[in-house]
Amino acid sequence: MGEISKITDKETLLIFTYSPAGLGHLRVTEALFNGIPKNTYPILLGSQDKRITYIHRVMSVHDITRRLFEWLQIGRAEEITTPMYRFYLRTHTGMLTRQINTIIDQSFTNPQTILIVATHFGLAHQAAQLKEQLKKNRRLNVKIMVQVTDDSPQHIWYVPGADLTLVPSNRTRDQLIAYGKSANLAETNIQINPYPLSPHLNGVLPLNDQLSRFNQLDAKANAPIHLVFPISGAAVGMQFTRKLIDSLYQKSHRFMAHVVSRNAPFTQKFLYDMNNRPYVSVQTSGSDKQVISLYEELYSQHSVAIEITKPSEQAFKALISPDKRGGSILFFSNPVGRQEYDNLNFLRRHKLIPLKTDQKRLWNFAKKDELLNQEVISELKNKAGRWRGLLLPNGSYAAANFIWWCIRKGILQSMYTCRNIHISADGPEFELRPDGVELFWQKASELLE
Repeated sequence: MGEISKITDKETLLIFTYSPAGLGHLRVTEALFNGIPKNTYPILLGSQDKRITYIHRVMSVHDITRRLFEWLQIGRAEEITTPMYRFYLRTHTGMLTRQINTIIDQSFTNPQTILIVATHFGLAHQAAQLKEQLKKNRRLNVKIMVQVTDDSPQHIWYVPGADLTLVPSNRTRDQLIAYGKSANLAETNIQINPYPLSPHLNGVLPLNDQLSRFNQLDAKANAPIHLVFPISGAAVGMQFTRKLIDSLYQKSHRFMAHVVSRNAPFTQKFLYDMNNRPYVSVQTSGSDKQVISLYEELYSQHSVAIEITKPSEQAFKALISPDKRGGSILFFSNPVGRQEYDNLNFLRRHKLIPLKTDQKRLWNFAKKDELLNQEVISELKNKAGRWRGLLLPNGSYAAANFIWWCIRKGILQSMYTCRNIHISADGPEFELRPDGVELFWQKASELLE
């Protein structure tokens, strides 16, 4: 990394703002935090509005509210609700104003520049509203960077007043810019930056651990197969996860499940049940930030072969190749919310998951479990060499059967050889670069110059 003098300057105050709505925004914040230039001492500022967490859970867990939420995210409904929500956010900045003023007043240095990094649109809009006030009343140079946490061009991510908004793809950039023009909003700078992945997970996996991961995916081996189940912040799919873990263990006693979850009232029964299973290891904490640390520690302690997760921000782990610490084979549950469908579209566009026709073929082959001829098997394995993830069919038993079939047919070992994640300076391959965190801080330095 080049020189980042402005960020490390003692007169620069760096503030991260994030929301407790799920773990996704905090995971991205943590990735950026862990990749920050040396001799930088940022302040982590989370939203104090607990209603966000409650609303997020209600919208994610219940079928009716989930469908309502998805309907509000698209088409005509989005055109109506976005201006209303944006107005609400920008007229309710009291708490954030008090927090930032307190930070400035208690700073040991005399900050001249403030860089606010927002990984949630709510605090991004509020910070943008406060920017001119801070400039005028405090005589400070204020810059705001927004990191979009899904490859989803939802209109609320267009933040007038932000100095730089970073998105994972050209598609999202173009659609957000088009929306800003059509809505007659103040122009804002939107650029593409590869998705920020945890530097800890992006480290090279030692050769012995690479061999261990590969052997776990061999149907004829005896090695335990380590699977990780990160439970979402909204605790979606706990019953599905419970049945899937049991079904996998019935298929083979090699499966060793690692559950990482927040310890909360709505997860306690699930975690109690998991703790009573000898083939399940449970990592839990009451702190969201600690849950993320436990998840990364798990990857440090084990050569995790498979991760079963939602296609939320975790989908972008597909940019990490299998020879890296976090490069496990990914299985995605059914998408919830527009952003998860959009994330899957990102992976499909870049051929990191099968096309829908190929995915359905795989499901059908696994369901019938017919004897496939060598030509078909060779075709599937050849395609699998480009894939980093697969979608699970509906139902926990069908999902377990599919995972075990993929292992028995050598599909997952072929996926382990995936090295098609390009590192290119331009073109669509730029979106696949694994060094998004480093590039983020380079852009931050340029912004402050």
